[in-house]
This record gives sequence, C-alpha cells and structure tokens, in this order.
Amino acid sequence: MLKESDVSAELLEDLRTTTRRALSAGSGDVVDELGLVGLLVDSDLGGLGMGDQEMALVGTELGRALSPSSFLPTAVLATTLLIHAETKAAAESLAGVMAGDTRCGVALADSNASWAGSQRSRAPVTAVASDGGWLLNGTVWGLSTPAQPDSMLTVASIDGNAVLFAVAGEHLYVTPADQLDASRGLVELTLSDVPARLLADNASAARAFGEAYRRGLLAVGAEQVGVARASLDLAVEYAKTRSQFGSPVGSFQAIKHRCAEVLLDVELADAVVDQAVHSGTSVDAELAFTVATRAALAATEACIQIHGGIGFTWEHQAHRYLRRARVNATLLGPSAVHRGAIAASAGLNTAEGGQR
Repeated sequence: MLKESDVSAELLEDLRTTTRRALSAGSGDVVDELGLVGLLVDSDLGGLGMGDQEMALVGTELGRALSPSSFLPTAVLATTLLIHAETKAAAESLAGVMAGDTRCGVALADSNASWAGSQRSRAPVTAVASDGGWLLNGTVWGLSTPAQPDSMLTVASIDGNAVLFAVAGEHLYVTPADQLDASRGLVELTLSDVPARLLADNASAARAFGEAYRRGLLAVGAEQVGVARASLDLAVEYAKTRSQFGSPVGSFQAIKHRCAEVLLDVELADAVVDQAVHSGTSVDAELAFTVATRAALAATEACIQIHGGIGFTWEHQAHRYLRRARVNATLLGPSAVHRGAIAASAGLNTAEGGQR
C-alpha cells in the first residue's frame, strides 16, 4: 500500500474509489470523466495540485482495468513537459490543455525506444529554421490519446541539443504501431518538412525532458503493479474454484508456492514504487519501473499457466494483462538502459558503461 503520510488517507481512498468506479463503468476515458488532466498541475493554473502519490494511485488502478486512457500521454507526460519547460510558449500550450481545447499526445522516443531524458536518448528528429519558424524531419515514436490528438509534443535536435516542439493536429501523420497491446496507444509519428512551434530549448528543455521521463517511469511502474495485482487475483480466484482429482487446484503445493512467490514479487514492487514516490529521484524511479516490470511479467505468466488451457484462449482476459505487461516493459526504453542507470548510481559501472 502507498504510504499516506503526505496526503490524508481519506483523500487517497476517495480518489481510489472514484477512479475504480469510473473505470468499472467503462463509459469513456477516465481522464475526461474525472477531470484528471490537471492532476499534476498547480491549482493556480486550474489544476488539482496533486503529486506523484496520487499519480501512482491512478496508475495502479489503470493497470488493474486496462482501459484505454489519455492519462499517461496527457495527464502525466504532456503536462509535466509543459510545466517544467517554464517558457511562455509552453505556458500557453498548457493553458490550452487545461481548458480542454487541446488533446495532447507525446512523441519522444527513437527507434530503439530510448526516450528523451534517459541516459541513451538521441533526438530522432531534426529541426531546421524556416521563415521565422521551424520545420521538422524524421520519425519518432510516442503515445497518442484514445481520441485523435490535437497536438503532439515531440523532441528534435538543434545543433546537437534536444529541443521541445509542438506539432499541430493538421500536420500530424500518425501510424498505430504494430504492437501486442493496441489499447496502449503506441504510435509512430512521421515528419517531413512539418511546421512546428518551439516550446523550450537548452536548459529548459533538458529540465522538462528529465522530469517527464522520471514521472513516466513512475507512472508506468505503478501501472505494472496494478497489472500484477489483477493477474494474481485472477490466478488465486481460479485456483480456489477449479477442481482437479477431487480438490481445488489451489490446494496443490506447486500452485500455492507459485502464487506465494508472485505475491512476494508484487509486494516488493509496491514498496519500491512507494519509495520512488516519496524520494522523487530519477534513480529510484528507474528502480521502481524495473522491479515493477519484473513483478508484472512474473504475475501475468503465472496467471496464464495456473489457468491452464483456458488461459491461452482469446476470450479470457489473462492474455490482455500479459500483453500490457510486455508492452510496458519496453515502453520507456530497453531494460539495459534502466539497469545501467541503477548500476551507475551505485558506482557499479562496467566497461560497457554500466549496461550489464
């Protein structure tokens, strides 16, 4: 459980209950239903003024429900980029998002899934000055929203420096990625002499990319905890009701031990995410993402195996959790990048730069 020292238990429980109820209703994007687009935005800017603790709670519930949502691309990544850019252009874009006039996605990853703000990030798009503006060229990967986005925030290179741009909806050529989980919203954005608005460069862009990457790791890590818990719940419930040789399969030692091992993984992941929430450091976010992803993969695989044949069928929801866990596992970059960042923080760099 997330510690509740910073925020009242009543507020957190209310947010959890409200989010779960909205997701159960399945009437649309929970961000629109509950007005969560401004979850991380200060109240004086029209937001809810909440922080990482509430973000992680919502992320966990989204992992349980697997509902398509603009929470990660818009409410987490886009707003964080625009807040921490600290420029007039970014503030104007944020105002559009908060007013509901702009549905915003993000495209920040190269073909190797290395995101802006990570150790191995490289801007896959180039920006060229043209008639007082900028034209972008290249291909970049990112996350779209369930409905067609009005704008995409993307990273481009100017003189070797990563810079934050916004591309308007009429100039977007977005292709859904060939992926395991279509509900994740992973897309490829192709840019060919596309006009874009410069939002932040140099130090302001670096600050925005770094904080968005940290929060992205934390949000996806929390979602992986939700995926893992839901998968474990499915497995345990099935083990209680499925009988073999006259007894529930959950009474067999092999099944009991498998569920117990997964429970340990899930509880550890929850605790590490909680630590990252309270520390606010990038390395703890890397660790939270890595540990939570390991738990999600273990739980989803165990869920399918404990279900036996029915777990492999398209009609059963077990495969949906496995798909989400696997897509999330590579969503924010190769596992070597995360492990390398953790190793480097502990002074364990290898000759290959800590990417062991």
